[in-house]
Amino acid sequence: DTKELRWWREKVLKRDDYKCVWCGEKNNLHVDHIAPFKPYPELRTSVDNGRTLCVKCHRKTETYGNKKPIS
Repeated sequence: DTKELRWWREKVLKRDDYKCVWCGEKNNLHVDHIAPFKPYPELRTSVDNGRTLCVKCHRKTETYGNKKPIS
């Protein structure tokens, strides 16, 4: 975890008012990279490439865990 990623995470959480942008949950939050982290290193700290999701909603994304990234 780098300073840049901690900065990015905090900016996304603040922008999204510390709640899941899909369901409004305020607990168990993750900050998700919309364009996957690994194949798009140039977007890793772009606030526009982040969204706050609760764990339940994050698990529904196409790129969560070991799922294949969007091509």
